[in-house]
Amino acid sequence: MTVPTRTVLAACPHDCPDTCAMLVTVDEHGRATEVAGNPEQPVTAGFLCGKVSNYLDRVYAEDRLLHPLIRTGPKGAGRFRRASWDEALDRVAGGLQAAIAEHGGESILPYSYMGAMGLLQADLMSARVMNALGATELERTICATAGMTGVAATHGISPEVDPESWPLARYVLLWGWNPMSTAPHLWRLVLEARRAGAKIVVVDPYRSRTARVADEHLRPRPGTDAALALGMMRAVVDDGLHDDEWCRAHTSGYEALLARLEEYPLERCADLCGVPEGDIARVGRDFARAQPALLRLGVGAQRHKGAPAAYRTIACLPGLTGAWRHEGGGCSYIPTATAGAVSAEPLKRVDLRPRGVRRINMSQLGDALTDASLDPPVAALMCWSSNPAQIAPEQEKVLAGLRRDDLFTVVLEQFMTDTARHADVVLPSTTQLEQLDLVASWGHQYVTWNEPAIAPAGEAKPNTEVFRLLAAWMGLDHPCFAETDEHLAATVLDGAPGGVSLEELRSRGFVKVDVGQAPAPHADGGFSTADGKLSFETDWLAGADLDPLPGYEPPAEAAGAGTGARFPLALITPKTHLFLNSTFANQARQHSAQPEPYVVVHPDDAAVRGLDDGARARVFNDRGSFMCAVRVSDDAPPGVVVAPMGWWSEDYEGGVGPQATTSQELTALGAAPIFNDNRVEVERDRPVR
Repeated sequence: MTVPTRTVLAACPHDCPDTCAMLVTVDEHGRATEVAGNPEQPVTAGFLCGKVSNYLDRVYAEDRLLHPLIRTGPKGAGRFRRASWDEALDRVAGGLQAAIAEHGGESILPYSYMGAMGLLQADLMSARVMNALGATELERTICATAGMTGVAATHGISPEVDPESWPLARYVLLWGWNPMSTAPHLWRLVLEARRAGAKIVVVDPYRSRTARVADEHLRPRPGTDAALALGMMRAVVDDGLHDDEWCRAHTSGYEALLARLEEYPLERCADLCGVPEGDIARVGRDFARAQPALLRLGVGAQRHKGAPAAYRTIACLPGLTGAWRHEGGGCSYIPTATAGAVSAEPLKRVDLRPRGVRRINMSQLGDALTDASLDPPVAALMCWSSNPAQIAPEQEKVLAGLRRDDLFTVVLEQFMTDTARHADVVLPSTTQLEQLDLVASWGHQYVTWNEPAIAPAGEAKPNTEVFRLLAAWMGLDHPCFAETDEHLAATVLDGAPGGVSLEELRSRGFVKVDVGQAPAPHADGGFSTADGKLSFETDWLAGADLDPLPGYEPPAEAAGAGTGARFPLALITPKTHLFLNSTFANQARQHSAQPEPYVVVHPDDAAVRGLDDGARARVFNDRGSFMCAVRVSDDAPPGVVVAPMGWWSEDYEGGVGPQATTSQELTALGAAPIFNDNRVEVERDRPVR
């Protein structure tokens, strides 16, 4: 019997704040023929970005991994033979059991992030298995934890400004965010505000695509964002534009903040951040006057040592100016209140651990794999939904660790990534069109359903199924390991958390989370803090021996401390336009549009180093170096070089990229990486052939 063409409700799985609702068309032969944005979802609005619009090229790629593989050559050489699932699982179980027998469960390190962002496939059944084995706990803070912790110190885990109300704003301050490249659907809502008369101001050292089309662009030195925010607030107070009534009613520590701002005259702030006094004052005053005023933070400004304090400080600006009074005004970053309302965390079964376990931060993988004094050593690495060989700091250390003969490595993947090339066993993973999932957003207030649209290609399996099989192979017999994806989804949505029921979500494809947020969620206070007020002074920070007030904490390197003479240039590594970290870098269309890595160097810095546009250069510091082409442009300010990241090793001479130079150091609050807190030198190599 012929099966008619059908449309399946789906969700983009990738680590992007837009979290698009998708429609997948499947023909009578069970083959997906089209992937499109769902026009009924208010944020997706019927279109997909340049990364995902050709998603079928990924699903049906000729180089996709479709069968289990076992290594036959040296680690990193990419030489494998095909194996059956039984043989592969036997090899995986044996490798993990050998590590446990010699060193204990903590010698197993799981490594994953948001290559699949859904509540089921990201880390649910996998967490259960790792917990039951007593594996090391991975501290997953590589993305937004510094900023999230800082913002939470100011207004708690509270509802933020709903993106659907952004068009009401009349002043939009985009701080450390390039939505034209990283969130085009949310950018559309910013443009709606502009069409209604709003002014758009971007804060970013780099002239990004978004900065190019903004009404104004402020370019602080990397790592000095807190000084810029303090200067803006000082200008607001100096001109009497602060909302005294709202602050006295709905904030704590108001008088202490005013006293702190006395320590930061405009001259000092301008000297620290490199933005002229007049520009600081004008933007601060305009933000206060043009209500509703919206501050939208991005993740880009939090990659430095002082980032938690910086985000905590920047988040005070909408409070001081009373922007929260107005619908469309206030602060947006990551909607922790709505995103956290629908959670799989309680299902991960920490209770299955035989004992307490150690934690290793994912941004310190290089040290974890190479530190001979680590007890127990990392003897087995199991990696899924991530490509640490390309994205983890101090890349050369990471690669050295992955090449260890005594490290047993298992990778679940769709393609032969740099990490997969170093595996002992590679297991083929399904794409989003072949697996069940539900996806919470870190950019808007919807949860999105993903129904499997097609049968898994080849022998690929969902992450959940791989770990169910592994549990059985290793003799883990707790009933929780037999729970199906359907059961897990129903359990996550049991009781309709945040008003999201399984029935409505599955039938409609997306449901807005309801945690009681109003159109202007904090017009009358109601923050999720100890006293319900926005915290200009935060007691729990003082309890952790941190400054309870907004302030400037200098970066470790970016401002030149201790390294300015030898490595005079600050290096930042933003996302590319068409890759998402290293995802999509192997796809023909995306790669052809941005075929080679490059470093942007200001003309003044290029001239003194003899660097011409198109020359090849070596970018280096004491941690490592990489080679790439030079683009001479004032898109990078003097003293700063910009090397977008995401290309795979084969695109770099020597096989390493910008992460070879980045530090494994973490922030004190949030334990987050400091990728952009990095100083380097650039020297000419030879002309491009």
